[in-house]
Amino acid sequence: MKKFFKRVLPIITITALCLSLVACGNGNAVPTAAISNSILVDTITPEIGNIVVVGEYIGTMEPHQQVTVFPRVPGEVQAVYFSVGDTVEAGDVLFTIDAVDIINNITSLEAQLAAQDAAVRAAQTGVNLVDGSAMQSQMLSAAGGVSQAEVNLEQSLLAIEQAQAAYDVASQGYRDTAALFEAGVATRVALDQAEMNYINAQAGLERAQSGYNMATLALSQALEGQRILLEQTPAENRIRAQDGLAQAQAVRNTTAVGLQTARDRLDDAVVRAPISGVIERRSVEPFNIATPQAPAFVIAAQDSMNVSFRVPRGSATYLALGDTVTLNVANTDYLGTITEIATMVDAGGLLAIKANIPNPPDGIFSGSSVRIFADVQRALNVPIVPLSAIHYDRGVPYMFIAEDGFARRVQVEVGIFDAHNIQIISGINTTDQIISTWSARLADGVEIEMGA
Repeated sequence: MKKFFKRVLPIITITALCLSLVACGNGNAVPTAAISNSILVDTITPEIGNIVVVGEYIGTMEPHQQVTVFPRVPGEVQAVYFSVGDTVEAGDVLFTIDAVDIINNITSLEAQLAAQDAAVRAAQTGVNLVDGSAMQSQMLSAAGGVSQAEVNLEQSLLAIEQAQAAYDVASQGYRDTAALFEAGVATRVALDQAEMNYINAQAGLERAQSGYNMATLALSQALEGQRILLEQTPAENRIRAQDGLAQAQAVRNTTAVGLQTARDRLDDAVVRAPISGVIERRSVEPFNIATPQAPAFVIAAQDSMNVSFRVPRGSATYLALGDTVTLNVANTDYLGTITEIATMVDAGGLLAIKANIPNPPDGIFSGSSVRIFADVQRALNVPIVPLSAIHYDRGVPYMFIAEDGFARRVQVEVGIFDAHNIQIISGINTTDQIISTWSARLADGVEIEMGA
């Protein structure tokens, strides 16, 4: 550029001199105007501002909270009230399980508890009457206790016979169904039902046997109490009566605990949603067998969702927990907060980021792909200039500043930039007048004229 001006300036000077001589030769005085080679330029000063570089990524939506529902008791499913995609509230009934066996068990335990309450009252009466003068009353009470215990024992024997008969039928039915299943005639559902019937019948027989054992014990206690009245001294009677009362109370309390457990199982036959959300998976159907080992429902909370995305390692260094990201769905923005940043890169050199979206858009499901925008570079309160003020010479940035009526080329160090401005790290001061206009004649040392 300097060589260009060295060649052009003498030509301009000679031309002007010739024109002056021609005018003199004609005898006419033509005034000569000063020819200016300056360039008219506009200038600006660096501003202190912020530059933020926003990265765009593809994210995958995930539930913020996901719960898998398992039934607590096994049994045949009676009814299912929700399907995949339905919205449920915490406490809604998802499905119910046939509770006939549980109800029968409760009835049996209630009867046992009533008999044991009577045994406790009888034992308490025995304690109260130890020091009484009416031995006959004590004997009558003891005899009444024995009679009641004998009746209870007979009832327990009848219960065992009924339970044994039901067990034999269920056992034979299970063996027959298993054989048919092996032969390919019976279905898996039929085999599961036969097995459930066998298990329930076996449990019923065990309960009947337990009732018989307790009735036998109660009769033994009643007979022992009667014997104490006949054979022991009053002091010994008192000790025996108190021990009998304690034993009766212990048996009664054990049955009460079993009854409460059975009632809890009855409540468990009604399976409810533990959280509010959307049904993502359902694995139970009416008339199929549900077990505590098999998941029945998967519910995802919808009050907030997570979005997972990956960013280059270099960009991730500018991200921190708590930073805001923007989720764009159908040209609508939703704000979220970064909650997790991985500490290891994957095979592609990317870091996994997770953000929580507190108010996700309606109709978006887990696994959906969305656009995510995050601030990956920031330069705050730094000198900035318009991009148009920066020039490059073989990749080295420079700019022109106005100094004493001339343009001076200054090499600068630049930082990050956005669509409009670029960060200046070094090379100029905030008071420098930066030439912001472009001209093909602009070069180092060129005379300039400042615009208005």
